[in-house]
Order: sequence, then structure tokens, then C-alpha cells
Amino acid sequence: MVHDSQSFVKKLVASKAEGFYVIISCVGRKMTPKYRHQDIENKWQAKWEADRLYQVHESSERTKWYALTMFPYTSGDLHIGHWYAMAPSDVHARFKRMQGYNVLHPMGFDAFGLPAENAAIKESIHPYTWTMQNVEYMRRQLRTLGAMYDWSRELVSCLPDYYRWTQWFFLKFYESGLA
Repeated sequence: MVHDSQSFVKKLVASKAEGFYVIISCVGRKMTPKYRHQDIENKWQAKWEADRLYQVHESSERTKWYALTMFPYTSGDLHIGHWYAMAPSDVHARFKRMQGYNVLHPMGFDAFGLPAENAAIKESIHPYTWTMQNVEYMRRQLRTLGAMYDWSRELVSCLPDYYRWTQWFFLKFYESGLA
């Protein structure tokens, strides 16, 4: 039986690409992990970024599709609950892309308001400093997920380039008697 196990392992090693399976090098020794996810994921994520794989081009002949997910609050760290909310939209955006659509799937940060300000006050840090540090930290966390966000379209709601438009919309609604 031991001989058969060794034979099986040798065949398995010979038939599978290195880097994706945990293989027992021989009976009686420790398992040797061959899947080094950091190396593999970093390699491919760097390639996707260099190739601008998920950047949208308006000049594309493909039908446009807009996939929007929630923008996380910057009052704390990301956690698994965020990915539970973001994964379905990422899967759907990938599905639409595989169907041939030109998919815009942006990411942003809901960084304007009391949750971020209260967290900054609690930590004795200026709200802008706290918020922008969290944006940078969350951006790094989100990039490691490998989601198909078009980072060239990132939104941060506490920055003037974003909130000037929400103010403009509000004023137009107010002028029209809608606010």
C-alpha cells in the first residue's frame, strides 16, 4: 500500500502544474506546500494592472454596462462583511464582461460625514488625515482581492472633485422646488 501511495504522488506531481497543489513529497515526511498565493496573486495582479485589464474605454464598440457596488465607509477597516456585499457585484460585472459588454465597475469611498468624523475624534486625529489614511489602507486591501474595479474611475466623496457635483445637484433640485 505504501508503494502505491508513493507511485500516486509521483504521478500527481508529474501531471499537475507546480504552484497550485499541496503535495506529499514522500511517505513519512511533512507535507510540502507548493501553492504560494502571495507570489502568484501578486504576479497576476501586477500584470492586470500593467495591462489595464479592467479600464473602460468610451470608444469601445461594445455595448456599455455600468456595474455599481456600495462604497465602503472610511470610519474603520474593511472586513469580510464588505466582501459579502461586493463579491456578487464583482461576479455579475465579470459575467457581463464575458458576455461581451464594455463594463464600467468603479470603486470609491463614502468618506463624507459623521461616521468618519466621529471615528477621527475618537482617535484624536484630524478627520481629513484619518479619512485619507483609511482610504489608502482600504485601497490596498481592495486591490489584493483582485476584483475588476476600474481604479482610474475611483471616487472619494470627501474630495472637492466629487462633492462639488453633489452640491450642484442639490442647488438645482432646490431651485426647482424639489429640495
